[in-house]
Amino acid sequence: MLDKLELLLALARERHFGRAAESVGVTQPTLSSAVKSLEDQLGVLLVERGSRFQASRRKASGS
Repeated sequence: MLDKLELLLALARERHFGRAAESVGVTQPTLSSAVKSLEDQLGVLLVERGSRFQASRRKASGS
């Protein structure tokens, strides 16, 4: 899971899937798949997908 968190951090830093993937040496589909897998594991939406990057603004339940 730590590798997926590192990819998520790269995405947050770069704010662009392609640039984030390049910065960590993976392909964009690999990064996207890892973020989706992390979302599934945690049961929360981390990234709102669309034409531009947006971090999810939804609060986690139980906080």
